[in-house]
Amino acid sequence: MSVVVEENQLVRTLTIQEKGQKIKQTVEEVLKEVSKEVSLKGFRKGHVPKSIIMARYKEHIQDEVARKFIEENLPKILEKEGLTPVTQIFFGDVELKGEDELKLKVSFEIAPEFELKEYEGLNVEVVKKEVKEEDINKVIENLLNQNVTYEPADKEIEQGDKIKIRYHIISKEGEEEEDEFEVVLGSGALRQEIEEKLIGKKKGDTIEIKDISLLDEQGNEKGKADVTITILEVYKKVLPQFNDEFVKKIGLGETAEEAKQKIKEDLEKRFKEDEKREIEQKIIDELIKEYDFPVPQTLVEAELEALLQDYARQLQSFGIQPNQDMLLTAKENLIPTAQKNVRLMFIINKIAEKENIEVTEEEINEEISKLAKAYNTTPEEIRRTLEEQGLLPNITFGILRKKVLEKIAEKANIKEISREEFEKRMKEQQQQEKTQAQQKEENQTTEKKE
Repeated sequence: MSVVVEENQLVRTLTIQEKGQKIKQTVEEVLKEVSKEVSLKGFRKGHVPKSIIMARYKEHIQDEVARKFIEENLPKILEKEGLTPVTQIFFGDVELKGEDELKLKVSFEIAPEFELKEYEGLNVEVVKKEVKEEDINKVIENLLNQNVTYEPADKEIEQGDKIKIRYHIISKEGEEEEDEFEVVLGSGALRQEIEEKLIGKKKGDTIEIKDISLLDEQGNEKGKADVTITILEVYKKVLPQFNDEFVKKIGLGETAEEAKQKIKEDLEKRFKEDEKREIEQKIIDELIKEYDFPVPQTLVEAELEALLQDYARQLQSFGIQPNQDMLLTAKENLIPTAQKNVRLMFIINKIAEKENIEVTEEEINEEISKLAKAYNTTPEEIRRTLEEQGLLPNITFGILRKKVLEKIAEKANIKEISREEFEKRMKEQQQQEKTQAQQKEENQTTEKKE
């Protein structure tokens, strides 16, 4: 057997050539399989001469012989050449000479080679998150707004009021539509130009809007129309009192003070989790900026596709159906992120190898159980779905990534700064950027004059 290895960055192409009895035997096996299915006029099924089958189905036979040969021999070839593919294996340029000689090419990408840089004792600065009274009050305010009631009121419409309206739409093509419904101003249910005209009006008032644009699901204009809206009722917002009765009603405790304490504890837990995520992200940022090795393009494309799907789902959650132009623009912008994510994967794996960090089956099962609980299904169903979609390695890597980052965080120099200090720095940075922009603009003006 002859094997020639060609290198092009991370791509390895093997030109493999084999001749002899093994190839002849494989050809015989494939011919026998094909002949069982071939039916030609003048021949009984399964009795078509081999020469005719070979002539008519040469390309298919070549591919099948190559596939069988690869399945049997490629692992041994890769081991001998010291190669480990990290992406899908492609084979092509198959050539079958006679019945005993096969030549083909196999291509794949390998992992990049790089030296680990120092990752112990990283300097990480995070904003210290302490629960303040204003944070507790904000949660209380949200709870009150979630349990708001409305009552009829003889007043001018303001943001936050609920109104009952009757609308009448006549498109320029003569199509008409009329209906009644209730809506809260500021909820996003009405278009901004309509809300602006409703503010300050009262029950019984009517507004008219001429030549308003009609939009399709993508937000593109599909025509014009005249809209008439009559205000049938105005309801003012009535906030409940944050008292013992209220907290009992929503299951937050027996007393308002008890509820406040629970809110504080929940916020402390959330802030702690936020700080942990911030530390992990800072560590990732520190790791990434130290490396610039090439990454397998096939993995980048797969990561890019996943990021693009997440982007599309996010838009759809806001009621926006992404069009082709939006996706193409997003794809271009997401390429650096995809490259960074793939590069991080190799860094994490290398650190895990050095630190002897592994993922156990128990940890995988625990993560699958969490997913099952979140999606209200069984762990068995989640595992089956993950395996069918080829996503189980993602779960394993997610656990490994978390363990590696925790290990690095244990050895990092973590410095907490106050929220006030952080805000002060941000203002100074913004002022510096503004000054630099002004200086650049002045320099450009001076150059033009000269």
